[in-house]
Amino acid sequence: MKKKIFEKIHHIDREKMNRDFFRYLALFAIIFIPLYTYLFGTRESPFDYTLSMIGNKLGYRLNFIIWGTVTGLLLTFFIIRLYVLKSFKNRRARKLLIWSLIFLVLTVVIPAVETLPVLKRLHAISAVAFALSLTASLYLFIRYLSEINQRVSVKSMWMLYIVIGGSLGLFFLFGNTGVFELFFFFSLSIFLLLLNKWLLGKGRASQEAGKTA
Repeated sequence: MKKKIFEKIHHIDREKMNRDFFRYLALFAIIFIPLYTYLFGTRESPFDYTLSMIGNKLGYRLNFIIWGTVTGLLLTFFIIRLYVLKSFKNRRARKLLIWSLIFLVLTVVIPAVETLPVLKRLHAISAVAFALSLTASLYLFIRYLSEINQRVSVKSMWMLYIVIGGSLGLFFLFGNTGVFELFFFFSLSIFLLLLNKWLLGKGRASQEAGKTA
């Protein structure tokens, strides 16, 4: 079953992903992800509670599961679309991306409460695995971009460093709170939006110019 899913992901049609419906869906996804994260993460003070604490300890468990699942699916779709449109067929990167989705869903599904210490630890491991697998997948994509556009690759690598470094910096500065989580999803969304513009903006502009010529 798992192998079939990976095979389907690997053979997604490029032309299909470039249709208007998927372009609009990608735009919706990259706006919705930080907005939804902000709305959920500020139900209580992010300086006092992580997203997990809000979901597991403050009575918003179902909302937490919905947030994680929807965010994971939209994030995976947006990144997969970039991979397909730029003909990036690295199986390891795509598998890492799918695993990041699985780990995010596991993170929100597994309860993190003091009375269940084993599950709480699994929850924490899943959260870290999500971030690691996602950033590793993007790192492989950025390395691939260096063969196509060195300038975009360098800018993308710096943006990825900002996402990771900023999140870690806020974690050490404010502790285990929602501040670093909000920064991670906000900065990641901005990075992906810029990456989309850098990679696809010029190509779309040339296509429009060709139609009007």
